[in-house]
Amino acid sequence: MSDVNNTLDAVQIAAHKLTADLADVLVRGYLKEHPSMVAFRLGVLAGAVDQVRTAVKAERAEGRWPQLTADPAAEHERARARFAGHHCDCPYCLHAL
Repeated sequence: MSDVNNTLDAVQIAAHKLTADLADVLVRGYLKEHPSMVAFRLGVLAGAVDQVRTAVKAERAEGRWPQLTADPAAEHERARARFAGHHCDCPYCLHAL
């Protein structure tokens, strides 16, 4: 497996588990897993966010993209609604829980 695939898998797993961590905090008021495990995942995600944020800043500065006509919040809400309507028994699907 390539380094890119390994990185993407690591980020996917960290993001998936972060969703469960956030649910623990929002619903229970505390983490179910050791804070050091959660902190490691946060580091994986922070690195990914920083890398993508750097690309966003660079591409905005280059001016290659046309002005955005869509509403990012509305697009995100449509994607969230599609996801909320999804159900399967896949062990990786949040809707299987």
